[in-house]
Amino acid sequence: MSYTRRMRRSFLATLLFALAIAPAQAVTVAPLSFEELVRHSSSVVYARVVDVRATWSDDRRRIDSLVTVEVIRGLKGSAAAHVTLTVPGGQIGRFRHLVPGAPTFVPGDLAVWFLTAKGPRLPVPTGFTQGIYRVIRDGGSGATLVTPPVVEAGGRSIVRGDTRRKPVPLATFESAVRAVEAGVR
Repeated sequence: MSYTRRMRRSFLATLLFALAIAPAQAVTVAPLSFEELVRHSSSVVYARVVDVRATWSDDRRRIDSLVTVEVIRGLKGSAAAHVTLTVPGGQIGRFRHLVPGAPTFVPGDLAVWFLTAKGPRLPVPTGFTQGIYRVIRDGGSGATLVTPPVVEAGGRSIVRGDTRRKPVPLATFESAVRAVEAGVR
């Protein structure tokens, strides 16, 4: 066996060993009911994505995306005209950090954002993807509809055609958020 071949095998064995002992990271998020989502969020806004920019974490071990949204209407708490929040994952040059289940955005996306802000850090979606309700326009009627996230509370399985997963008019959704907030106080 040639020297180059032995070195290559040694390198591969060392690499496989290093990968085997490296700590695994996972994200586990407890499902929240709609009421818990409203209660645990410091602010809730209906907003449009205006910018998405990837950035390295301070330790350069991961890439996060800074998502800047233009607030169309606040539903809970106070929010500036523009809010920048952090979501895990993104791409810088040839480096891409994927986080399974993490949402991705492009400028123009509309959503109702349930946000949690603690201390000097940028806000994050409450409950990971649970805090992002995408907003769509119905092609036939032109109505603005809010679609629930795929995550369901209580560990229930997702069933095709489930009426609880149907999009609802934005005004109805806003009323539900405000009703929960009014009941909390």
